[in-house]
Amino acid sequence: AWAWPLAFACSLILLGVVLADHLPPYLPGLEVLQPPGAGHWLGTDGLGQDVLAGLIRSAPATVFLSLAAALMSLSLTLFFAASAAFGSSGLRLWMLRLVDVLQVLPSILVLLLIAAWTQPGFWTLALILALTSWHEDLRLAIPVLRRELTRDNVVFARHMGAGRLYCMTEHILPAIWPLTLVLFLQNMRQAALKGAGLAFLGLTDPRLLTWGSMIQEASSHLSTPAWSWLVLPPVI
Repeated sequence: AWAWPLAFACSLILLGVVLADHLPPYLPGLEVLQPPGAGHWLGTDGLGQDVLAGLIRSAPATVFLSLAAALMSLSLTLFFAASAAFGSSGLRLWMLRLVDVLQVLPSILVLLLIAAWTQPGFWTLALILALTSWHEDLRLAIPVLRRELTRDNVVFARHMGAGRLYCMTEHILPAIWPLTLVLFLQNMRQAALKGAGLAFLGLTDPRLLTWGSMIQEASSHLSTPAWSWLVLPPVI
């Protein structure tokens, strides 16, 4: 059910990456704050830049940022969950207490403080987003991995001398693939929203062009009719 929509979304992402390299330079022009029309399908901003060209140029950084952050977060979750599931009860208890402490801390506040201090670029922002969100899925992942460890195929493989890495890659991860897909998509959604929010607040590298930074640049036109073609496209 999700294969065709996912393939369509990936095709759009790849198309945006290809088009971004062949668009005219995203430079100021003479047609300032022009409404959508034949010359500019989504209008122009306060510097005369084409809004549609900005959307396409911002797509790779915006989408790949959420993909990278979601992949890092899921990798950290699975690593610590596997360590807790394969480890002793003391290690598992210590890790759950660590999750409790991290959940008490407001992750969005920590994220805002770090971003305001560093003004992160692409990879730094993706790493910060992952480090402030990986623990949210750990309580769900640990019981699932412990359940899989009791399966006959995993128990037989371990009795035959299979290592933990082999059991994870050959038996456990294929069995929990639906769960990992759901966690990945959930982390990607959260990373996209948080990344756009940080860019909107001006807490990311000004050279990082994203849909959030486009919203931030358009915020000065909220009291003018131009908001409809400056704010709505990146928001949607």
